[in-house]
Amino acid sequence: MISPRLSSENIVAIAIEIADEEGLAAVTLRGIAARLAVHVTSLYNHVATKEAVLDGMVNVLLAEARLPTGRIGWEDWVREFAARMRALGRKHPGAFEAFHHGPATGERAAEPFESAFAAFRSAGFDAASTYNAVKATVVAILGYMLEDTLPARRKGAVRTDIRDLPVERFPQVHAMNRVAGKTDPFAYLVEVLITGLAASKKSKPRRKQLSD
Repeated sequence: MISPRLSSENIVAIAIEIADEEGLAAVTLRGIAARLAVHVTSLYNHVATKEAVLDGMVNVLLAEARLPTGRIGWEDWVREFAARMRALGRKHPGAFEAFHHGPATGERAAEPFESAFAAFRSAGFDAASTYNAVKATVVAILGYMLEDTLPARRKGAVRTDIRDLPVERFPQVHAMNRVAGKTDPFAYLVEVLITGLAASKKSKPRRKQLSD
């Protein structure tokens, strides 16, 4: 008899819980089964492999993020996408690493990107520029958040203590360290992305001059 607690949704939820508490590497079928108090073979009725669990995590996390959909300006889409992924990463620092293992799949996962493509196209970006703009935005934000959540995922990791570095050899490192806590590199990244994408839309390739 199959336990009523067992479902693909519950298995993925437990995987997210484990990842946030212990890191994504701790997510195993045996570990999930232990938390559900069932034998590991019982999971195979709902998920075939650990990869299937990771795929499910990505889909669930994206649904939770509530990424922008529908009609929206491209600049607003970039800002909303960034803000919601940042909030998601802060809530699920361990599970967030699942985005490193593969993209989300299915119609629901595609909706925010349909909206993004439409936003860029309606603003005059051509097809190639639209694809590049959305891809660059996703990679930049995910990359930043994977680095930003690293301290929570790698508790106790050894880091360089800036105070141990001699000032005479590393004056710029010390200068940057003094202002690091007063800045928001994430907000800076988002605005630089928007500025750069806008500039790329306005710029036109120069025609090569033919020599006689």
